Amino acid sequence: MTDISMMKNQSFPLPSYEEWKREVEKSLKGKPFEKLYSTTYENLLIKPIYTREDVESLEHMEQYPGFPRYVRGVEVNGYIREPWAVSQEISARSPKEWNEIVKNDLERGQTEIHLVLDRLGFSIQSLHDIEEMFSGISLIDYSLRVDAGENSLSFFALLTAHLQNQQIPLGIVRGTIGMDPISILVEKGQLSSSLSTLYDVMADVTKWAKKERAYVKTILVRGEPYHNGGANAVQELAFVFATAVEYLNECLNRGLTIDEVAQRISFSLEIGSNFFMEIAKLRAARLIWSNIVQAFGGNKESQKMVIHARTSHFTKTIYDPYVNMLRATTEAFAATVGGANSLHVSPFDEAIQQADEFSRRIARNTQLILLEEAHIGRVIDPAGGSYYVETLTAQVAQEAWNLFQQIEAKGGITKALEEGFVQAEVEKVAALRKNNVKTRKEKIVGTNFYANLAEPTVQKAEGNNNASISFDLPLNEENIAQLKAGFDAKKFTETAIAMVSCRASAQEINQALAATGPSIAIQPIPQWRLAEPFEQLRKASEVYSEKHGRRPTVHLINLGPIPNHKARADFITGFFEAGGLEVVKNNGYMSAEEAVQGALSFQGTHYIICGSDESYTDTVPTIAAELKKANPHLKLYVAGKQSPEIEKTFVQSGIDGFIHIGSNCYDTLAEFMKDMGVALDE
Repeated sequence: MTDISMMKNQSFPLPSYEEWKREVEKSLKGKPFEKLYSTTYENLLIKPIYTREDVESLEHMEQYPGFPRYVRGVEVNGYIREPWAVSQEISARSPKEWNEIVKNDLERGQTEIHLVLDRLGFSIQSLHDIEEMFSGISLIDYSLRVDAGENSLSFFALLTAHLQNQQIPLGIVRGTIGMDPISILVEKGQLSSSLSTLYDVMADVTKWAKKERAYVKTILVRGEPYHNGGANAVQELAFVFATAVEYLNECLNRGLTIDEVAQRISFSLEIGSNFFMEIAKLRAARLIWSNIVQAFGGNKESQKMVIHARTSHFTKTIYDPYVNMLRATTEAFAATVGGANSLHVSPFDEAIQQADEFSRRIARNTQLILLEEAHIGRVIDPAGGSYYVETLTAQVAQEAWNLFQQIEAKGGITKALEEGFVQAEVEKVAALRKNNVKTRKEKIVGTNFYANLAEPTVQKAEGNNNASISFDLPLNEENIAQLKAGFDAKKFTETAIAMVSCRASAQEINQALAATGPSIAIQPIPQWRLAEPFEQLRKASEVYSEKHGRRPTVHLINLGPIPNHKARADFITGFFEAGGLEVVKNNGYMSAEEAVQGALSFQGTHYIICGSDESYTDTVPTIAAELKKANPHLKLYVAGKQSPEIEKTFVQSGIDGFIHIGSNCYDTLAEFMKDMGVALDE
């Protein structure tokens, strides 16, 4: 007992940074200490260790949760009193089906009704559609999150008219019915109405919501178009806040106050795969927004940033899609540790099809496990005080602020987009990411690493796809004329609500808005996913297999016993399977003559020699000469990087190239497949 008491009271000297560094350098065995540093896509240098000294100068370290600058969250108690909203986006093929899905998911843990009009799966055109969608669903019990795209007027009017018919006050609605024209402009390159008109609508809807005491946010600012274009965390924040400031200014110019506008803005940020970076991004976002609203003269309540988080579509894959569950879990964990107010977790089949009941359930339960079993909600700001996270938060905030100021100096986000500055900045990072994926510096498990060609594909449900179904109603020109007359008088919300009550359609509202002025046009930011380059190769291989009864194939010429060639044979196998090519192996040839005979027996077109450097010296020139003599058209490669002198000798003997860890995997595979007659553009 005495020994245990002594152990409990035992203290240990705190090692200094220099002592730690000396021990690390010993373990590196001559390798430079600088190899432990890394650089992120945000161009931030990440150190191998962080200490108290790194955070001593940080001002926000002294702040408490729930107090300005809100780095540690906008609520004093974090999630303890009110957990984040389980806000899974729901789509369907019809209003009736959507209604059934929402009811099912609300009974099973979802706490917020969430729809994105552009991805809904059907077009909401009439009051009947809204009535069918919300039949039997209580908006008193659940908050509502609607991403209305460039213009929320038609949905807002239809929902308001529906509530009026049910004699339900608009004031019971909580959540967001938000419009974000800039994000649609970034994605599509143009808008259906002029920006000036859309800002008129934004201000008018916000005034109407305030007048009706609806606790709903009417302005949405999305980071999705930048994130899915390849932008880094700093860029996403800078562009989002430049957009928010433009919305603030436009609404202020239309008679609203800073507190009236700021408290009606909801932000939506994507959560990528860099765990600590994404935590820091959310914490830095609250700091920046607090500073911006304070600079406008907004009060403390207005400085609170409401963040909806969405696990990244950019990181999800078509092949080996069940790995997406793990990716989404990590991203959701980062979002909740970072303090998101609501969260959508990507269903694992999101890149393939419209989510079905199973994929929705897994995504929803991912959140519920974090909340109910991992108990994330019981700890206020779990990352607070971490030397690394606090330092990273400050770095991200500073870099995002610097880029934000550059945009403001250009006249704001619209001017920067027209100039092409934003697109160029995103493209710099996107090009680097594409190159890192193609060279496999950035690993995508199941796609460019550890591809499983034998895995069956996800079976699509009948009629299940990502395409929206739209059934346009006949246009009533008289309705459009009446709408336009009201819009010309700047009575957007009042006119739209009155007209939909008389059965005007959403299409007629949008048509009347489109007639108010010309639309802006810019170069859009292409939306893509990291895995797409290799998915293109895999798909091309599958099409080739359907036509020829076999995948494009490479054959290995393994030299010596298994221990001598296994490492390189395994590397080459993984390398080529990433593109969907079949790799034919063997247990090893013990002589050059045996290797030549074995290779010729396959009657292949592309061969890779795998073995040790020692086995290459005498064997490779002989094998190359004999095989090229037998068939001058076959292609022959060596696995592994060789010295320039040896490579020159091998090339002279007939070797066509070398494949090693430094090779550009995508370019090499594309070259092989084109040489084999595989059409990559189908």
